[in-house]
Amino acid sequence: MRCLFWGALAFSGVACAQPLLVRVVAPVATSFRPTIVAFGRVHGPNHTVLQAPYDALMGPLLVAPGSSVSSGTIIVRLLPLSLAGKVRALNTRVLAAKTAYQQGRLLAHQGLITPARARALRAVWRADVETLLADTARLARGVVRAPFAGTVRYRAAPGVWLTRGALVADIAGRGGLYETADLTVHQADQLFVGAQASLHARSDRGAGRMYALAERVDSLGLVRAYVRGITAPLRPGQVVRLTLWGHRIPALALPRAALIVRHAKPWVYVLQADHAKPVAVVVEHLGRHQVFVAPSSLARKGLVIDSGVARLHAGTAVLVSP
Repeated sequence: MRCLFWGALAFSGVACAQPLLVRVVAPVATSFRPTIVAFGRVHGPNHTVLQAPYDALMGPLLVAPGSSVSSGTIIVRLLPLSLAGKVRALNTRVLAAKTAYQQGRLLAHQGLITPARARALRAVWRADVETLLADTARLARGVVRAPFAGTVRYRAAPGVWLTRGALVADIAGRGGLYETADLTVHQADQLFVGAQASLHARSDRGAGRMYALAERVDSLGLVRAYVRGITAPLRPGQVVRLTLWGHRIPALALPRAALIVRHAKPWVYVLQADHAKPVAVVVEHLGRHQVFVAPSSLARKGLVIDSGVARLHAGTAVLVSP
């Protein structure tokens, strides 16, 4: 029987006597560079965030916000009230233990107490001194110093109770600027140190480059990328839209019309003995007019059909248009 509704029959998979007229194209071996668009924040050089080493009260500000300080300058004191009270009590106890030991040593020389008793008083005094030194060292860590010369910006007000790890202040060094962007692990896998960066998505020749990529993910599962060298006028704290250019990936370029998605998988049809044969492909990049697929997907598969693919099924007879 002659096939009258060849379009419907072809879609249903029934062989049709009249072949479909299609166009074919040969895959073009090429490469492309994936682009990753991310929002970044501009920082000053040697930018760092100072955190509270333990629970404490924010003490008085020792330098004015926004002022420049040299390396090692004390910019704030943290006041752990319980620890400070403990250190004062230990100071009193150490003095009392020292006095008791000195008196015991004199009494031991006079034979009024045994030498073992004097040694016991000395051990108590030394134990109190060690405890005092340890707590005094912990208290000294509450002195926040600038790790390098720069500008101070406070993150907390005096009198605020800070938990361990809370932000105390920012230090921004002098010089040029750099940008940071938070990426997913999949995006970070496509990048490399030295990758080009740009403020414009349409330019593949960015003025800046990525000079560092964090080795660990943060608490949100993101990887931080550091970009430097963009010559556009930027200010610390500014949010910018960055385009990062990844590795060149070898691929085969096809017209986008050749790609079809069925059952949530990408397919193309290749010409094989005047019939259409479906081949699953791995899409590396989907452009506006072209699609880039992994070379292994179409290795030695022949010509690809790029017209009428919605009507094709496995074994559909086709006729290549001249």
